[in-house]
Amino acid sequence: MTLMWNNPAIPFTVSLAEKQCVPGRDFVLVGDAFYGAQRFSISFVQTDSGTRLFQLDFRFDQNEAVLNSNFPIGCWGEEERHPLPLLMGRKFNIEVKCSTDRFVIIVDFQYHCEFAFRFDMNMADTLMIEGDVYIQSVQIN
Repeated sequence: MTLMWNNPAIPFTVSLAEKQCVPGRDFVLVGDAFYGAQRFSISFVQTDSGTRLFQLDFRFDQNEAVLNSNFPIGCWGEEERHPLPLLMGRKFNIEVKCSTDRFVIIVDFQYHCEFAFRFDMNMADTLMIEGDVYIQSVQIN
């Protein structure tokens, strides 16, 4: 099964079918962060509780990629910080790969980092992309 959206408006929100975050599933984004961008995020959300089960936040204003999750009561977990792998104005390819117990993040076809699941990722029912970014395509494989 492959789903694809071309040139989606940002913020972009799409409902995920049941059990989308299974081992072997890939979420691929192609786009670029425009000049003057401060940040953009990719989030897997459980909408009933408002829980961001996983958020990948690219922060140009801090030159970091920050990975985290929040809990139904609204507090965030411990941030995992990594060097920012993107440049403003340059096209990127971001892959968020689901494994059995973590997301593996690939940027421009190079391993970047991992994020261990803090929740049952089958609870994720929405994919959200927000912020200072132009997305050419979103693909779920």
